[in-house]
Amino acid sequence: MAVRLDIELTESEKAAMAAIPSTSWFTQFIYRNAESPIHPNRKLAENNEMKQAMVSDWVTESVKGKRVLDLFSANGGFSIMAALAGAKEVVGVEFSEERIKCAQFIASTLKSDCKIEFIHGDVYQIENYFDEPFDVVLCLGGLYHIADPAFVLRQIGGLTKERLLMQTSQVLPIPGNWAKFIVRRQDKTQGGMTSIRGGYGTWFYSPGCLRELLLHGGFDIVEERQPSILKRQRFPWFFASCEPLT
Repeated sequence: MAVRLDIELTESEKAAMAAIPSTSWFTQFIYRNAESPIHPNRKLAENNEMKQAMVSDWVTESVKGKRVLDLFSANGGFSIMAALAGAKEVVGVEFSEERIKCAQFIASTLKSDCKIEFIHGDVYQIENYFDEPFDVVLCLGGLYHIADPAFVLRQIGGLTKERLLMQTSQVLPIPGNWAKFIVRRQDKTQGGMTSIRGGYGTWFYSPGCLRELLLHGGFDIVEERQPSILKRQRFPWFFASCEPLT
């Protein structure tokens, strides 16, 4: 699901967009007179489209007039979505400098009063980056790639005033099936990526385990979403809209 912008790029802006590596474009952006590349790994592109379809209404309904923190912000798809929906301020945190440059380019083309910033950072350190919490925190992906999601969720809990929107991967909730970890090797022909030597991995937790992780982080789940049963094998995801525990 591409983000459409009612903006016309200059020739220099089109050249700048063309110079950004195609692997940085997790979310595609379509301008009036140009469009960004689609990520060369079609599976990743499809994953991102499904994720947007599942949570775009949550984002647009939650952020108007709010300060928003977007973790694992990639090339800023949800950050820009929040800005367009009326957020007061958006800060994205991402480990890839190339994706940050891509997000910064998109933000520079917007006609928006929203203050947008992207930080090259480590989610393990997020509590040290900010002096005050955010109204809304987006954690839509990425949590499944880190070694200690419980620790990161505790930090997120300290940075969230009103709402956390979270997405991660899950396993089927059958007896004895609470978690698994899959190592994925880099596929250079498909524009793959790795942040850990030898490949990168993904955690899959049962819904019950994810609920306990969120409780540990200081959150109460307001609403859960999952893809339809027919799509769950292809997109084994768990979505939660949460409020901090009082």
